[in-house]
This record gives sequence, C-alpha cells and structure tokens, in this order.
Amino acid sequence: MSKRRFEQYQDRLARLFPQPYTGEKMLARTVTFQVTDACNLACTYCYQINKGNHVMPFEVAKRFVDMLLDATPDSNEYINPDNSPGVIIEFIGGEPLLEIDLIDQITDYFIQQMILRRHKWATRYMISICSNGVLYFDPRVQAYLKKHFHHLSFSISIDGNKELHDTCRVFPDGQGSYDIAMAGVKHFTGVLGGFMGSKMTLAPENISHTFEAVKSLIESGYEEINLNCVYEKGWTKNHATILYEQLKQLSDYMLEHNLVDTHRISMFEEHFFCPKDENELDNWCGGTGYMIAVDYKGDIYPCIRYMESSLGNDVAPIIIGNVYDGIAQKPRERECISCLKKINRRTQSTDECFYCPIAEGCSWCSAYNYQEFGTADKRATYICDMHKARALANVYYWNRYYKEKQLDKVFVNHVPREWALEIISEEEFNLLNTLNK
Repeated sequence: MSKRRFEQYQDRLARLFPQPYTGEKMLARTVTFQVTDACNLACTYCYQINKGNHVMPFEVAKRFVDMLLDATPDSNEYINPDNSPGVIIEFIGGEPLLEIDLIDQITDYFIQQMILRRHKWATRYMISICSNGVLYFDPRVQAYLKKHFHHLSFSISIDGNKELHDTCRVFPDGQGSYDIAMAGVKHFTGVLGGFMGSKMTLAPENISHTFEAVKSLIESGYEEINLNCVYEKGWTKNHATILYEQLKQLSDYMLEHNLVDTHRISMFEEHFFCPKDENELDNWCGGTGYMIAVDYKGDIYPCIRYMESSLGNDVAPIIIGNVYDGIAQKPRERECISCLKKINRRTQSTDECFYCPIAEGCSWCSAYNYQEFGTADKRATYICDMHKARALANVYYWNRYYKEKQLDKVFVNHVPREWALEIISEEEFNLLNTLNK
C-alpha cells in the first residue's frame, strides 16, 4: 500500500542503527520525568486518580540524569547504553507545561551532560511531551518548542470533534477545553510546521461520538489518528455494538472519500484479529522492564502508572530504586524487577486469552493489571468485547477495500459466530461472511 505512516522513533533507530539480537528487545527506552502531579483540567476518564500539587525539585531531576548517564551494564542492568541504543526523554504530569521552566532546565542539563560525557545518546535522543494544550501559547512554551523542534515529539490531546472532546476533557468548572486545544494544534502544525499525530481516548461516555470525532480530525488535516478504548471497567456488550456501528460508518466514509491509502486510523489494522503464534510471548505493555519513571520524591518506578498519583491510596506503589541510592539496591527492588521481567503473554493469560482466535492485536496495561489484582501477572479483560467489535469492523473495512481495489486478498473473519451475535445481528454477520468470500 502507498499509505504514508509516521515513523516512530524506536523504528527509526532500529533502521539506522541495527543491533545484534541478544535475546532482549533492543529499543529506545522511555525515561519519564513526572515534573508535577498537578493539572489544570479534570478529565473524566483520567487514570491519574490521586493528583496533587507536587513539583519535582531540579536537584532530583539532576541526580536522575547523572544516574542514567553514568550507568554501565555492570552498574545498572536495568537501563544502560548497551540495552538501550537510544533514549526518549518524556515529560509528563498532571499537565507537564505547568512546569515549562523546569522542563527547559532539565532538558538543557540532559543534553549538556550527554555532550560532555560523549555519551552514545547524545545523537540518539528524542524529547516527548503530550499536553492538554491549555498553556500552549505561553511565550515560554513557544520558546521551548522552537529551541528543541528537531528533537521533539510534541502533541496536544484532541478527542475528535468538539462534542466528544468537551464531554470528557473539561476544566474543573465543567467547561470544555476543545477550542483552546485545537487553536494550539493548528498553530503547531500550521505556523510552526510540525507533525502532530492524534491520541483519542474512547470511554463508555463518549463511544457514540467516535465516527463524528474521527471525521472531524480528518477534516482538520490529521492523517494519522490513534484512538483506543480505555482498559478500565465499564464496558458492556451494548458499547461493543455501538463501536461496531461507529467503525462501520467510519469505514464507509473512508472508502467513499478514497482515504484508505492516505490516512491511518489505528482502529483498522490489516494484520490483527487472528490467532497469535504460541511462540510469541512478548508482553504487549512496556511496563515490565522496558520503561523507567521518576517522581518528585526521587523514587523510581517501572512506569508512571505504578506511582501513587495513578494507583491511589489503596494500592502500594511499585518502587525499584531512588535517585540517591540507585536502581535495584534493596532486596525488594531486585525482587520486583526480577518478577516483572519474568512476565510474558503466557504467564498472565488464561487459556481463553492465550488461545483466543483474535488474540493478535489485543492489548493491555500491566500497571492497571497490578492496580486491579495486586499483580501485573494477570490480565484485566474488561476491554474484551470492544476488541471483538473492532475485529468485526475490520472484516467489513478491509474486505470492502479489497473488492473496490480489485485486490486478490481476503481479510478472514476469525470471530466465532456465537461471539459475533452478542454484538451484531445475524443479518449483519451474514453480510460479513459474504464480504469474507
């Protein structure tokens, strides 16, 4: 296909600097600084349920940077230049741009120290910031964006059209944030000439707006639209029916406007929704040893979602070190890391999940699993019916596309009849089977 797809930084590094296979994933690991747990919005579906007003002291950030850049395979097995050919420096909140001066200070120090130490990452780093856009036009934010433009992956969260966005992404007084966020998007992509993919979050309260939301993003100039259903409880089979109908409507729109080859909608994946090779055991989520995050106290976590700000007060955080002593210096920290690294698709999956006929492409969050069950080694499956609906919609989308393009291809429907009929009618299921031939 001729579809243009934005190249992820990990993929670019793998292409430019191929590494010998060592039995572990070789990728650019994400190093996350939670510069604040405060936020100026009150989004209804936010996973950070325990926000505060804490700000990371620069001394904590500085110690974290020094620890990372001093690391060797002998001194730090968790993250070092050998097991991470590149690095993604991520700033997150709360809302990260509330602390733009701190972000600027940390970035300057990180880059300065990489150069002074002639570190491998000095030419292999990317800065990542995802914002709600409220403070985008602050002059300090604008100066930072221009200063680091060529090493920056910047995005503003837009949940599609105004109606969907303002249903969930609201200020504390309930006012929607769409207009100010979209103004930032248009400035960054238009005036500054930057690329910005979208990140839409689908939740039970906004699922019925999916088609209009994606259509609005396309009309606003987006060519790559990433959207996903939340992993948390709340989905029903009725929501799955709605998602199927919304994606079918989106399919018709994409085909009628000849957009399949020029736009990528992450809900439609040509190689998903089939059985998964039993030997493919990689964990979907990177929160079991491939990410690292630090909070304002200097505690270090496998991922931001293992922090108190995400887990709340009823679940103990998973801490694997601190900026003063290092990583894995205590027996409990070493035990946590060892347990996380042993987790794979087989260990955390029931037979029903592991041998699922549409297992390919099914996703999960290891930290949310921990939050729900007290262990990351057990999968939450609240998203299951939504995955089935998405699979059925892909049968419709791809087979209609193949027929219109007269391609000698078939997108096979692997969804069992009894599953499908809980979501769509028998007439609709028969239509899919007709397209499937």
